[in-house]
This record gives sequence, C-alpha cells and structure tokens, in this order.
Amino acid sequence: MADQKNNKPRIRGVDDAGIRLAPPPINNAGYHVMPTVMQEYVIEPHLSVDEPKEEKRVVSTADDFQPRREDANKKWKRQKRAKNMIAGAIALVVSVVVLLPYVLGAIGTKVSAPFKFSLESYNVVGNWISAFKQTAAQGWKGDGIKEIWLSTVPSMILTIGILAVLINAIKSLFALFGAIKPVKYGWGAFVNLVCVLALFVASLVGAPAIGIDKIDFMADFIHGFKASELFTLMTFGAGYTIICALLALVNRDKFGYLK
Repeated sequence: MADQKNNKPRIRGVDDAGIRLAPPPINNAGYHVMPTVMQEYVIEPHLSVDEPKEEKRVVSTADDFQPRREDANKKWKRQKRAKNMIAGAIALVVSVVVLLPYVLGAIGTKVSAPFKFSLESYNVVGNWISAFKQTAAQGWKGDGIKEIWLSTVPSMILTIGILAVLINAIKSLFALFGAIKPVKYGWGAFVNLVCVLALFVASLVGAPAIGIDKIDFMADFIHGFKASELFTLMTFGAGYTIICALLALVNRDKFGYLK
C-alpha cells in the first residue's frame, strides 16, 4: 500500500520546478469591462424617383410637311414658283451689281461713289482687247508676246469669276420664268470669290511677273479703300457669296416630313 501511494503518476515533460514557475491564475475581478453602449438607428423609408432630363422636342407644324412629288398639287407648285421667282429676281439684281464695275471699266465711265466703282487696273475687257491689239501689232511673234500675255493673267483669273456670275444671271432668268425646282447660285458665287481671293493673296505677297504689284494691307487696302480696286472686288465677291448662300437656305427643295 505504501508503495502504491508513493508511486503517483507523473506528468510527462513537467518537473517540480516547472510546476513551481507556472503563473498563478488571474482573478476575474481584476478585469476592466467597458460599459455597453447602444445607439438607436431610426430607419425611415423614403421613395425617390429620378426625374428624366428635359429633352428638346421639336414641335411639328403644318409647315414641316411637304408633299411628295407625285402628291404636289397646283397650290403648292404655285407657292414654290413664286418663291423661286423672288429668289431669282434677287439673284439677278445682285449679279448685275457684281458685274457693273467691269462694265463701267470697259466703257470707260467713272461713277462718283465712296469707293472705286469703275475698274481700271482690273478692267478685264479692256485688258483682253489691249493684249490682242499688241500681239497683232507685233505679228504674233517676238519676245514681247510672252510678257504681254503674262500681264494678262489677272484678267484671265477674273474672267473665270465673271463667267460664273454670268451663269448665275442666266439661271436667275429661268427662275423668273416660273421654274418650280429651286435654282442654286452658291457654286457660281463661290467660284467668283475664289478668283478674287487669288488676286488678293497675290497682291499681298507681290507677283510682278504677272503684273501684280505688292500692296500694303493697312495703307492701301484698309485706309485707302476708296481708291482700292481690290477692296471693291473683295467686298462685292464676299457680299455676293453671302446673299447666294442665304437664297439657297430659304429656297430649298423639300419633300416629305422634315427630320
């Protein structure tokens, strides 16, 4: 019996020194417990609806409908013909005004105006006649023939613009005679403006080889606009283009619903 009491089971790997070094258990009363915090959240249901963005809606009117070609009645054709006649009359008057400085320069008539209304240096008809006369006087041969025709290059360029304006004038006559299909004048005015712009740019840089002297923009074109033929050509060319563009917008050929 004594041997059984002395033979107590030993914990494996733990000796008496390890048992003595073990920390004592912590007293639960030493813990500091934070007080319980409770916050109430009030849930309120809320309904929100995203309002659609305002779209710009085009309000359709009776004028927004144009009949088809096969459905066009006599009243509609009469209205189109009247609008075309008015546009043709305006285009004819403006075309004549654009051509008038060339005509006055050809007949040698000077008109009292706040700017150079009768062309002299850019007298296209007179320059063509003078070139042919000088060439014929030299027997169509000689070294001076090349210089004569090089000096006529500005008149050649302006001739293209004049022909474009003349074509517009002829087209306006067809409009005056009651054409139903709208007559377009934009391309003719654009060609005339391009020709005038070509001379204007050449004058700014100078092209003595073709008879164009260099000008000073501020002194000759702005301050000296009263005696500047380029100012007349540029003003008439730009104004003519703007008017023809407005006529094309107003007098459009519309069929069916506009989109």
